[in-house]
This record gives sequence, C-alpha cells and structure tokens, in this order.
Amino acid sequence: MEKIKLDQRLLACAEFVRKGSRLADIGTDHAYLPVFLIREKIASYAYACDVADGPLLNAKANIERLNAKNIELRKGDGLNAVEPNEADTFIIAGMGGDLIIKILSDCDWIKNNKYELILQPMTSVEDLHAFLFNNGFEIINEQAVISAGRVYSVIKASFCGVKRKCSAKEYYLGRLTDNIGPAELVYIKRKRRILAKLAEDIKNIESKVDRYNGIIEVIREIDELVGL
Repeated sequence: MEKIKLDQRLLACAEFVRKGSRLADIGTDHAYLPVFLIREKIASYAYACDVADGPLLNAKANIERLNAKNIELRKGDGLNAVEPNEADTFIIAGMGGDLIIKILSDCDWIKNNKYELILQPMTSVEDLHAFLFNNGFEIINEQAVISAGRVYSVIKASFCGVKRKCSAKEYYLGRLTDNIGPAELVYIKRKRRILAKLAEDIKNIESKVDRYNGIIEVIREIDELVGL
C-alpha cells in the first residue's frame, strides 16, 4: 500500500483531529489529508471539499489511486459544501487568514460548541485570532510548526459564545505561549523581531500611541517568557 506523506503543516493539523471524527476538509486540493486520517483510523468518515473543479479532479484521482474508503467529494464554497449534521470537525488549512475569516463569517451554523475547527492560516494569523475572540470562539489549543523552512501557526478552536476583545499578546501570539517548544520558540522570536521593527516605525506617531504601548507590552512579556 502506497504511504501518504504529509508535510509538517498538514501533519500538525492531523494531530489535532479527535479519533472517530467525521471530518470535512475545506479546500482539500489533493485530498491527502482526509486519505491519511481515514487510513490511520483517526477519522471515521471524511468529506473532501473544494470550490473548484480542478482540485476536486485531483482529489478524485488520488482517492481512487490510493483505494481510499469512506471519503466523499463535495463541491461548494467554504462550509456550504456540507450540511450542518454531516461533520463534527472542520479543517480549513493552507489559505489566508482573511479567507478563513470569510468562510467562518458566511456560515451561521458553525457557531455551535459541538463542532471543532482546525485552522492553519498562511497569512493574517493575528486578524484570525481577533476574529475568533470577537465572535465567541475559544482557542482550545495552538501550536507552531516549521514546514519547508517557514514557521506557521495551527489553531484548534470551538464556539463558546463568549465574545471579547483579545489582549495584545493574544492578538499577536494566540495561545502559542501556553506550551513553548522548539517551533513555538522560533515563531515567537520571529514575531518579536517584527514587533520591534513595527514599534520603532510608529513610536513617534501620536495616533498610534495605544498600539505602540500594546506592542511594547507584548515584547516585554516575550522577553520574560523566553529569557531575552
């Protein structure tokens, strides 16, 4: 049997999936992730979803070639590809944080604590953090992962109904500081460099004083956490 090799980003997403889940992979592309999760007996059933025909044709070819069972192809825009009771776990990975926000914003029924979300934004992770907190989602877990020389964040979240403004640290780092391993350390140190430059750029702008103070506080907390 041909072995499925996931890159580190997708492997990190797979590790967040509860055993026995009914999974919907939104923006599935090649469908390697649902095939892996079914083969490893982590997911009991999977929907490989995409908005475009090309990725679905690739997914279909791979599912057939790998003789994968219990995977259903679905064409649709975002979470509209599945019905509310068909899946309990939704992976949205490998796209911009702004697009992930749009997908979640366009779906009212996802605001239910019976669903788990596994999100892997390629960009705009800070805006995704803010969206989750502002819209009643709880970040259950978050970890960093290094893949192809770049460091990414993988988020596990669920709706809790409590809407609140996130702190500056939560905005920039989510829950990555809960358990700091080697990948988290790389992510946090990189973020500190970015924040230090940003603080320098805005420190004399009167209209940015609150943002500047928030960034300085985050830098101070990072330095305490990692001993810089």
